[in-house]
Amino acid sequence: MGTQQILLLVLGTFIVGVAVVLAIIYFRSNQQQTEIDEVINELNHISSTAQGWYRKPTQLGGGDGSFTGFTLMTVAQPDTTGLAIYHVVSAKGDSLSLEAVGFSHFTINVVVSPSSIGAYTVIK
Repeated sequence: MGTQQILLLVLGTFIVGVAVVLAIIYFRSNQQQTEIDEVINELNHISSTAQGWYRKPTQLGGGDGSFTGFTLMTVAQPDTTGLAIYHVVSAKGDSLSLEAVGFSHFTINVVVSPSSIGAYTVIK
C-alpha cells in the first residue's frame, strides 16, 4: 500500500467514526423528545379525565364542580408509567396543577381549568 492509500484509509475511518458519534448524539436527543411527547400525551389524558371528574356530581363519584379532593387514584390512574412519575401538585376549586417527572431527566408541569388545559412547561 502506498502512502496516499493509507492516508485515504485513515481519513475514511475518521469520517466514519465522526458520523457514528453524531448519529448516537442525535438518537439520544431524539429519544428524549419522543419520551417528552409521550408524557405530554399521558398528561393530556389525565387532564381530560380530571375535567370529566370535575363536572361529575359527587353522587356519581365526581368533584361536583370542584377539583378539590382530586387524586390520580380517584380516576384509577397509575402514578407511574415506564416513562415518568405523575403527581397532583394542587387541586383546589377550579384549578388543578399536575407534574410529571421523567426518568430521562425532565419535568413537565401543566395547570388545568374546567374548560381548558394550559400550556405545558418542560424543564430538561
